Amino acid sequence: MKKLLSVVIIGIIVLGGLGAVATGAYQPAKTTYTNNTLGTTYVDELDQSMTDYNGSLPLGRTNILGFYANLSVAQSFIPQKEVLTRTQFLMARNATTSRPCVLAIRDNLTNENLAVTSVEPSEFPVVNGTPTEEDQLAWIDFNFDDIWVTPGQTYYIVVYTTNITDNYYWISGNGTNIYPNGSVFISFNDGHNWSGEIFPDADGCFKTYGLRETFLEITMTSGIFKTTFTIQNIGNYTAWDVTWNYTISGGFILLGRNFIGNVSELTPGDEITASSGFILGLGKVTLSLKVSAVNVKELSIQKDAVVLLFFVKII
Repeated sequence: MKKLLSVVIIGIIVLGGLGAVATGAYQPAKTTYTNNTLGTTYVDELDQSMTDYNGSLPLGRTNILGFYANLSVAQSFIPQKEVLTRTQFLMARNATTSRPCVLAIRDNLTNENLAVTSVEPSEFPVVNGTPTEEDQLAWIDFNFDDIWVTPGQTYYIVVYTTNITDNYYWISGNGTNIYPNGSVFISFNDGHNWSGEIFPDADGCFKTYGLRETFLEITMTSGIFKTTFTIQNIGNYTAWDVTWNYTISGGFILLGRNFIGNVSELTPGDEITASSGFILGLGKVTLSLKVSAVNVKELSIQKDAVVLLFFVKII
């Protein structure tokens, strides 16, 4: 990566004559997601990473010895955790950078975004000229809406910015294939063409974070005034931000038709018991309970029941 200028220029010429190594319209950011928007709290863990700094290249529109190009970078990786929560890159920016840096997760370089977020220029350290030392850069956190991924399958982290003059960042990496489960791909034309041949042994300086999937079991019982349900963690990992939504449909219900609640974490083997609150009504009804967590796929249980004033009887 240290012979950057000559390699990049060759790459522009090569891509201009090759046609698409991977083709498709570029996917711009439509929405910025953060976990804070969802109000979720958890302790995620490092999954995949390459942190051995060896050099930097520009990300965005730059003038490279008279050649203007808008560079985008993608890093492939293979997650080992089922929930992908965020990523980090070792980066900086030019003093003239004015537009956000965008990061997307895809399962193919030309497919639609599975997740996308952006970070404002003010969050990056400023470097005048090409960075020469690691301490000129910083680990930038790209915190998107959590997504489910398949461990062992290849995914792509795509990083880009708006194609306007002198709007560029610096993104770091290493040219010696330290990370065996992925590689770098470069685009010089807003993602219309991608190539992994320009830096065949390179990897970006990146980190991915995630959570392991766990499993819950729910049971429901009924009685006077209320319905009681138990949620137990039968998996091997803490369930984060466990949320439940209880509803009664049908019949003539005056009180207690809907009830929601949550607990921040539920460790393996532990359980919580909650109730629907006071129920008052008449008739045959359906009791429905949906439970989910950050690292638990939604599960539900339904029971037919009869409500006689304040007494609930599951049929």
